Amino acid sequence: MGMFAQSKTAKFDFTGESAYGMTLLSGSTKEYNADPTVCTEGDVTLTLNGQTRWWKATNGNELRFYKGADMTFKVPEGNVITKVELTAKVPAKFESAVGTYANGTWTGSANSVVISTNITEKNTPISSAVVTYQSSSAPMKKDPALSFSETTASGVVGEAFVAPTLTKATTAAVVYTSSDEAVATVNAETGEVTLLAAGETKITATAAENDEYNGGSASYTLIVTTPALDVVQEPYSESFETEFGSFVLDNVNLSEGLSYVWSIDKKYKCAKASAFVNKKNLPSESWLVSPWIELSCAEVERNLYFDHAVSKYFGNVSEEATLWIKVEGGDWTQITSIAYPEVPQDKSFSPFETQAVSLAGYEGKKIKVGFKYVSTDEAAGTWEIRNFKVCSGDPSGINEINADKFDVNAPVYNLAGQRVNANAKGILIQNGKKFIK
Repeated sequence: MGMFAQSKTAKFDFTGESAYGMTLLSGSTKEYNADPTVCTEGDVTLTLNGQTRWWKATNGNELRFYKGADMTFKVPEGNVITKVELTAKVPAKFESAVGTYANGTWTGSANSVVISTNITEKNTPISSAVVTYQSSSAPMKKDPALSFSETTASGVVGEAFVAPTLTKATTAAVVYTSSDEAVATVNAETGEVTLLAAGETKITATAAENDEYNGGSASYTLIVTTPALDVVQEPYSESFETEFGSFVLDNVNLSEGLSYVWSIDKKYKCAKASAFVNKKNLPSESWLVSPWIELSCAEVERNLYFDHAVSKYFGNVSEEATLWIKVEGGDWTQITSIAYPEVPQDKSFSPFETQAVSLAGYEGKKIKVGFKYVSTDEAAGTWEIRNFKVCSGDPSGINEINADKFDVNAPVYNLAGQRVNANAKGILIQNGKKFIK
């Protein structure tokens, strides 16, 4: 390795089922880890100071830091820390009085490094910390200085995409990778990206350590969407798992403090409308509107399906979360036959329920479907929509209609989308499935 020192690394991992003797906390507990808590990996010690919690999280456990808390990394005398990389599901909000801290990574040269929180409320979590260190008696290897010109980029399937520019100081070869190759692939040598499907992936450029430079990496988040269409033909569907697809937003009224109402909730894989911001109900009117949908002239059963869930915070949900249809050349008409899921007494949200709305009378026409959300300064509920589908034929054969595990107590609807008694006769729908009684 010539005159330069060989770097070593130590990784502190908080995602598993045990973490340095700490108690895994969750729920509404007010407990914190002992202050201080000392964690050890090889030659490196990590001391947690102030209020921290090792927390049970849905997508892997994490270590949470609260206002005023910090972490101290230390290596044996005769060694120096050159890099600390913090991994988090959300941007890690920390700072350091020594070295340089940016975007979750500390760089510098110190035997002991203190990284403190930079928050005023709530908390900032990490899932792991990787410490790079070396002997202080040998010359320092250089920083590879890998950096993309943008940390976030977006592209549309079928359209040309120009990747952010990578700059580097290292003389080592760079290898490009994509975290989700179903969304986009990347040429390992050139960094050229091919967009494949809607979703989100992380494009990473990695350089190995060599005789002169430390190893390192840089990445950007790539958000891929599908092209929006003005006109579609049945059968037509949008899942709303990762994007609005060809639906568009019409913000009729956004009061001060609101920049949007409708968003994609990637955790629950749905389109979500809410005007509750900073613990305040804000007046609004916002529509989620489909493209024009061309319906065939065939005289067959044709329905609109969607799953929806509501919160308990509406003033009057049947007036503030409504469904509308417009025929080309006509005006919007409210569909009053839809039913709303019931919110359990001890819950804030209802479960998702499938709605079936008859499109009888619309044969051969071109229609738009609109989900209208309204809020006031007294009430701002949350409305969630997923698995939108317009089709003819037997809905039980449509694999895009995602019904949960069959529930014999689930609401029953007729083909007009009206909620009926479970003992009703005729063609009925329950759990998104059609049956005859």
